[in-house]
Amino acid sequence: MKTWAIRIALASVLIVAVQVAAVSNYRIAGITVMIVWLWPVIVGLLGASLPGIVAGAVSGFLFDTHVATPFGLFTITGMVLGWAAGQLGREGIGDFDAAAWWMPTLIGAGFGFLGPVVLVVFSFLVGDAHLWRGDVGATMVINGIAFAILVRPAARLARVLTGDLEGFRW
Repeated sequence: MKTWAIRIALASVLIVAVQVAAVSNYRIAGITVMIVWLWPVIVGLLGASLPGIVAGAVSGFLFDTHVATPFGLFTITGMVLGWAAGQLGREGIGDFDAAAWWMPTLIGAGFGFLGPVVLVVFSFLVGDAHLWRGDVGATMVINGIAFAILVRPAARLARVLTGDLEGFRW
């Protein structure tokens, strides 16, 4: 196994532990900020689609073991977010060093806004409509704002945890 994959997997364990033990206990207007979705987005922006998918798969799988939703919803959501962010990262759109200063913040807000939508769409596809009963709009707004604020500090932390993914190639 590649060393980048091992580092991402180990860091994903840490991210899920922080989500479950700390972040999920603190809510903003009754909404939990989903750092398990922010993680694959950051890894995808720093590397490419494959590291983003790995981060989304591992963190989503581990988080799926702690929630009462159909197993695999958070896994597939994390993988989709990581893949999409990796596409932007590969094209240089979300580059933290070369892009406009506001671009990673805007991308983070967009992914925070769309993460709950992706989860609800996949829940409908597996026949589970109970996720729609909550306030999806508020979840989208809270996560969008939180991701916009957290994207840059999380990227610095991700660089420490995963090493240099900037030059990642298939």
